[in-house]
Amino acid sequence: MHKPLHFALLIASLYCSSATHAAPFTISAQPLDSALTTFARQAGIQILFNPEETRGLSAPALNGDFSSAEGLQKLLSGSGLQASPSGNGSYIVQRSSVPQLPPKTLPALVVSADRETSYKPEKITVASKLPLSPRDIPYSVSVLSRSQMDDQNMVTMWDAMTQMTGTQAIWNDTDQGQYHARGGAMNIQYDGVPSGYPLSGSQQFDLAMYERIEVQRGPAGVLQGSGAFAGTVNLVRKLPKNQFGGHAQATLGSWNNKRLEADLTGPLTEDGRIRGRIVASGSDKDWFVNRHSNEKWMGYGIIEADLLPSTTLRLSVAAQESETDVGYSGLPTYTDGRLIDLSRSFSPNPDWNRYKWKHEEIVGELEHRFAEGWRAKVRLANRESNQFFKDGYLTTGINPVTMTGDYLRRQADWDYTARDFDANVGGPFQMFGRTHQLVVGANYSSYLSQGKSVTSTHVAALRVNGVTLNDPPDVPDFNEAYRTGSENETIQRGVYGQLQLKLLDPLTVVLGGRYSYYDNKSRTVAPAAAPTAWSQGAKEKNVFTPSAGIIFDASKNISLYASYADIFVPQTAKKADGSVLEPRVGEQYEIGAKGEFFDRRLLATIAAFQIRDTNRSFADAANPGFFLALGEVESKGWELEVAGSPLRNWELSAGYTNLKTEQTKTSTVTSLGAPISYWYPRHQLKLWSNYRFTSEPLQGFNFGLGLTGMSHTASGTSTATVRAREQRSYAVVNALLGYRIDKTYSLSLSVNNLFDRTYFTRVQGTNTYMSYGEPRNWQLSVKAAF
Repeated sequence: MHKPLHFALLIASLYCSSATHAAPFTISAQPLDSALTTFARQAGIQILFNPEETRGLSAPALNGDFSSAEGLQKLLSGSGLQASPSGNGSYIVQRSSVPQLPPKTLPALVVSADRETSYKPEKITVASKLPLSPRDIPYSVSVLSRSQMDDQNMVTMWDAMTQMTGTQAIWNDTDQGQYHARGGAMNIQYDGVPSGYPLSGSQQFDLAMYERIEVQRGPAGVLQGSGAFAGTVNLVRKLPKNQFGGHAQATLGSWNNKRLEADLTGPLTEDGRIRGRIVASGSDKDWFVNRHSNEKWMGYGIIEADLLPSTTLRLSVAAQESETDVGYSGLPTYTDGRLIDLSRSFSPNPDWNRYKWKHEEIVGELEHRFAEGWRAKVRLANRESNQFFKDGYLTTGINPVTMTGDYLRRQADWDYTARDFDANVGGPFQMFGRTHQLVVGANYSSYLSQGKSVTSTHVAALRVNGVTLNDPPDVPDFNEAYRTGSENETIQRGVYGQLQLKLLDPLTVVLGGRYSYYDNKSRTVAPAAAPTAWSQGAKEKNVFTPSAGIIFDASKNISLYASYADIFVPQTAKKADGSVLEPRVGEQYEIGAKGEFFDRRLLATIAAFQIRDTNRSFADAANPGFFLALGEVESKGWELEVAGSPLRNWELSAGYTNLKTEQTKTSTVTSLGAPISYWYPRHQLKLWSNYRFTSEPLQGFNFGLGLTGMSHTASGTSTATVRAREQRSYAVVNALLGYRIDKTYSLSLSVNNLFDRTYFTRVQGTNTYMSYGEPRNWQLSVKAAF
């Protein structure tokens, strides 16, 4: 029986060419599905095919002048598939034994042609420069699809990282947070290229400009360079499409939340060789915290041009501005650590607090596809960011007798410049009768921060003591000139290679290596008339970072794997002799299994890992103010994740993480055996499910239900004078109700924290960072897709 819901539609142009007209083609040997995609674009025709029938099949190279029918016949030779014309220049690819479908069935194929609604990742680039199936990657990887981001109304990095398996989002303020996994902070990539721009502690672009978010948990040093052992987040931009389309969406929600979003894409020339896409979003909202408000807009545009049939150039620009009034970084406690009975809406911040971010990014990318499936890619990006803040914040806990605390006022203006470059070439090759994969490349990144500030260190009057805890507090505004300025620059570069060897039909070995260079330096630029000389920080060269993995296909649906990964982290602390500490060195051992079920619509993974991070800095007791590289920590645990469609029209994303961190070598006996941080819960569960009804009486409706939960977290341990701040285990339930009015319009109503659970997203100091999670809130969206 023919199943139209399985089919994919490829539209290379709005103009279809004749099947008898010969045209030049340059298509390398590659997987059949991607070869059909390339052929459709170059021929300017529509092709409909079943992805399940093309999965695992390869197409030969196609070079020369062919008609559409001749070219398709050559691409499909030996596959057991055939292409049949369906009228208007379109073709249907199906098994030779399947009767040709009459043209009147084509509209049914178009309805569910796009696989973008699936939560299951098909190809991932975060662990390799080549797009690979998750089963071909011997590490823990996850993908947040565009469809799931839309279903759950994700618009910020915080929204996304709170839903990713194995990741923990730690609140900083309403503009940015910290993102951790496996006991450490994660790194960042953009389109698979490592960047000096930090993931944690910095604002990212609105998620409307990204197609998906990929995560590799554990070290990614071969492609990343220096960084912690925790993992890497890869943000993949939206690219132009061959077919005209897009959407516009308006959202209203709790706390005066208003948001508009638009996305438009399509061919810019009649032959489809130049394509474009623009994305824009804007929001204006208050929040559950008193007096807090935020305005933000983002614009993104990209042009993609086929300079030759085998060469594509992409140029993109993006900009974003955000302004937050009052802000929120949490509540204080009493000086002895006891919680103060304050409402979730209480704000200890002065009315005049202001926080601003501006971002501009330009990206150029050139890709060339060689014969036999090889391709080369060069990417160059420049991001300019500015952060301004002027605020007053509590620097002490609240005296339980006087109900007062001390405030510090400050102002700063920082400019950040990140320049990233990557060039690589990769593809398949034949050896000993088997097909293997190789990628080699080099990358470079620089990150320069330049800032000026004024605080109570420079002007004692900026400290205001004995302020009564009120909303708002009686802390006056100020006007002071900047008193100090500094610059800090970090440069990284390296060469890397990764090899996948198919030793036996079911056995693959993955080997990788990288040589890295790292240089950090800083200087003071104010108040002196001229900058000081650069002060050398950490500097490393010719550091080799290896990785290795093995994958065994136990059956058609299940793969077993084991892997080793290594990474290094330069340090800035110094020894008594004035030299910088040796880099921290991390290593991870991981074993796991990955399986595809329900006609490969569902991906399930399970993994166990152990990480050691050595050379952590110790205070040197014999030389106060200096350090020794003697510390060691261990992180171990296991993860379980399921993503995809267990049933037709049902999308599921679920993940469980069990994590234990331990300090195995420390400078104090009391901390030996203690966790790296009490921030990390032992257990995390993240679940989201969305079902679309296709029959009466609920046809057109979809219903989503999700849960995020974690076990106990805390800040420090109880002492004789200060008790630990803690958040006991909790779970938050979210729900979605959607309705598709017709092919164009749809409505959705989402409710977050359905049962209005009161909890802290972060517990830390007595002065701040006791940050409540959002109370129950709703969002209503109307969307027009075209």
